[in-house]
Amino acid sequence: MKQVLFVCTGNTCRSPMAEALLRKIAEEENLAIQVKSAGVAAMDGMQASNHAQDVLQEKGVKQEHRSQKVSKDLLEWADYVLTMTMSHKQTLIQLFPEYTDKIYTLKEIAQPDYEEIQELYKKLDLLYVEMENSRARMVAQFHTNQNKIQEDEFKAKLYKELEPLFRKEQELLEKLDKLIYSMDIQDPFGGSIEIYRACCQEIEQEIRNMIQKWKSETSN
Repeated sequence: MKQVLFVCTGNTCRSPMAEALLRKIAEEENLAIQVKSAGVAAMDGMQASNHAQDVLQEKGVKQEHRSQKVSKDLLEWADYVLTMTMSHKQTLIQLFPEYTDKIYTLKEIAQPDYEEIQELYKKLDLLYVEMENSRARMVAQFHTNQNKIQEDEFKAKLYKELEPLFRKEQELLEKLDKLIYSMDIQDPFGGSIEIYRACCQEIEQEIRNMIQKWKSETSN
């Protein structure tokens, strides 16, 4: 039995759709999954947005939903806490650091790009160590030869030393930004019914990818 908590902002659009879709798909696939949803800034007791209800009904899903704010009890209950964006994920990690190991974005669980993101973070960590070592070495040389080198000359040499590392940092950050953005499911709040349909379809596809991944892991 897997217990899944979906989290978005207000718990009236994305996470209620995800909750309803996973419950429906789990029933179709005869999978033992319990599912709830919540919001990082939710007001308790709100219905799902009209468009969210409409697009779910188009898929044959009727949901009696009331919003709730994410809580420690909900995170304790869940095996997986799946957020709609990286920002939601970081917010939860800051609020509940003891549950970091179970907090992911939905797309991190469903897609293979997550491993690439982790690898980029590792490369950045190593790069920052290299930057600091280079800076410390240059500063030590400056203090040793302070009478022989002017401060402006030292700054120019330091920049020249670090410039290739700065370029590498920028390349890694640009790659990371693209992947992190691709890990988000954008908020349809305030949008047209077509925007909600597209959002719902995206969520459903990610959930189906996730379930196939889980089934594959079980069969191996």
